Parts: sequence; C-alpha cells; structure tokens
Amino acid sequence: MQTRDKIILGFRKLAEEKGFYSATVDELAARHNMSKRTIYRYFKSKEEIIEAVMDSFMTAVEGEIFSALGRIENPIEKLTLFIQIVTQKLRTITPILIRDLPKHYPKIWDKVEQFRTEKLNYFTGIMIEGSQQGYLKEEINHTVVTASLLATMRAVVNPTFIMENNLTPEETFKTVMHTFLYGIVAKDQP
Repeated sequence: MQTRDKIILGFRKLAEEKGFYSATVDELAARHNMSKRTIYRYFKSKEEIIEAVMDSFMTAVEGEIFSALGRIENPIEKLTLFIQIVTQKLRTITPILIRDLPKHYPKIWDKVEQFRTEKLNYFTGIMIEGSQQGYLKEEINHTVVTASLLATMRAVVNPTFIMENNLTPEETFKTVMHTFLYGIVAKDQP
C-alpha cells in the first residue's frame, strides 16, 4: 500500500473512533510511526486528508454502482442492486465518522451532498426507464419523486438526525428507500 493510501486509511480509522474534528495529525503520525512531515508531504492540511477520506469512499461507491449496474438490463433489478450497494457501503460509515462534516467541514459536506444528488438523479433515470418499460407506474411524476427523495435524504440521512436518533447511516438509508419503494400501508390492511 502506498504511503498516501496508508495516511487516508489510518486517518479514517482514527476518525471512526474520535470523529474528524477530534482526530489529529499528531495522533495519526504517532499511531503509524511516521513523521508529520511525511504526512504533510502528501497533504497540505488535515482538511485535505478528510477530503481524501470522503473522496475515497465516494469513488468506491460510484465504481461499484456503475460496475454492477452496467451488466443489468431489468430496471427493478437495477433499483434493487443500487439500494443494496449503497446500503452495504453505508455499513462502513459510523455516525461518529460523519457527524463533524456539516458543522466543521461544510465544503466537504457540500461535496458529499453534491455526490448524493448526482446518484439520486441516476436512481431517477432508472425509475424513468422502469416506467417506460412497464415495470413501474407510468403516472408517477419523477420530478416530484426525485425532489421528495432528495429532501428526505437531506433531512433524514444526515449526521445530525442519525446521531440524535441513535441510528446508523445504513439503517436510515434502507428505511427511507423501503418507504419510497413500498410505502407505509400494510399489505393486508383491514
């Protein structure tokens, strides 16, 4: 593993314990038996390391989504796999890891929000494809569904809500997606 990658992985593990704000470059250097000078040879600042951690995560998610979905034609299978991949990747994100992003690193959080918006637009494309092929209801206004889903993600699948409600990113995302796809009415209602 390259030194840069070791720094990213090491800082991520440290932040999983303490959060990005409380994790320090001094502690990272001590834990990994390297000098701060070595770390700063690869990164100009702690914030740049944090951005690299999040970029690494988002790149992995995107790569896995496009690799897997490129082989599937059926829109329902695509929607299901999309949700499975994102849910699986969110298992690796602890609430403490992301709790500091909106407050202390808003530029990085904005980048995460932009990424989520792009992926939800991709999800919408799959829904449109599903409607055109008869797999999903045609009368659904995709613009409304996309805006509703994005607003819900921003309100619910965010560090503050997750921490305040003692949830995990994985279970929060999974619940939101299940609700959007299947609703809240029981199958055998009276």
